[in-house]
Amino acid sequence: MEVTHRMQFTREEQIRRRLNWFIEARELGSVSRACKNCGISRKTYYKWWNIYLSSGSDKDSLADRSRRPNSHPKTIEGTWKRRIVKLRKKTGYGPRRMWAIFTRKGFNDVPSPNGIYQVLKREGLITKRQKPSRKKHKRRYEMPNPGDRVRIDIKYVPYLMNGQQNYQYTALDDCSRFRIVGFYEERSNFNSKDFLLNVINKMPFPIKSIQTDNDSTFTNRYTGAPKTAPDKKPKIHVFTRTCHQYDIEHILIKPATPQLNGKVERSHQTDEEEFYRVSKAQSLDELRRRYKRWLRFYNYQRLHSGLGYKTPAERLADRIGWKNMEKCFEDIQNLIKQKPKRGACQGRAKQVHFTLDKKTEQRLSQLPNLHVTHV
Repeated sequence: MEVTHRMQFTREEQIRRRLNWFIEARELGSVSRACKNCGISRKTYYKWWNIYLSSGSDKDSLADRSRRPNSHPKTIEGTWKRRIVKLRKKTGYGPRRMWAIFTRKGFNDVPSPNGIYQVLKREGLITKRQKPSRKKHKRRYEMPNPGDRVRIDIKYVPYLMNGQQNYQYTALDDCSRFRIVGFYEERSNFNSKDFLLNVINKMPFPIKSIQTDNDSTFTNRYTGAPKTAPDKKPKIHVFTRTCHQYDIEHILIKPATPQLNGKVERSHQTDEEEFYRVSKAQSLDELRRRYKRWLRFYNYQRLHSGLGYKTPAERLADRIGWKNMEKCFEDIQNLIKQKPKRGACQGRAKQVHFTLDKKTEQRLSQLPNLHVTHV
């Protein structure tokens, strides 16, 4: 019996150690004496000696072999394996979302999320993604009602069409994750205003506040206000002015903190993984047609882990009080037609805090109707 069988050796150490047994036996001319000096049994010696000879004196044969069983009685095979692989290749969904889909479809004996993960791992369908090192934003919150806060952001379309870069404007409701999306050929103040009016008209609920980053298409915080002469009032950005015309508060996040707009940023990642990588449009019109179908699927059919594996439409049904989900889409369209008209409460003041230089703060404080909130 080998005395040091519980000690941990590297592969190279195992091979060198067992070769030394054979060298010791040859030099002493006795296997028994060599086994006694090396602290092993004759059975162990001859076991590895026979393995060494049967391999044609291959040194690699002296390394320990894997003791992992070739199969497991609870391994997922057959129909469930085919379903999991097919859904993964079609959608790219993760184990938990796939488990939620199978459960909602009424299948019996649905494998656990971990079991689904093991199938994907064996089939080579799991790839580890390196996340960039970024300071985490510890503050987590969700607005209680639809329309309390709508987040707006801009995403580059990840490929050129006809040699031109295009842009995706996205508006996402913080409570329900319901989205409105528009595509434009350029980022501009005019397009930002046009998209904002589109969002106000198409969101199926009144909007109380809109949150954006500090892009120049949304605010004059770093462009117009700091460059305005001390004796003149800074010009209100057209995006902010339009928000005020509809009695909507415009909220700006802190600079260089995209995680404060994390929900809409995460929706852009979903677009990248489940829409842009699946199909590639040749023109802007074709992209709009394809995305219209994807957006309807996103709002009414796609399960969201952040909503407890419900759809945005189901969250709206819970919060607004729909009882018949089959008429959900028609109800939303009827709500859109009942939107308030422009200028209902144009003069409402809004509380905002700037972190600019003193001169700029003094100029901004002179404006009675412009207050921008920062979070």
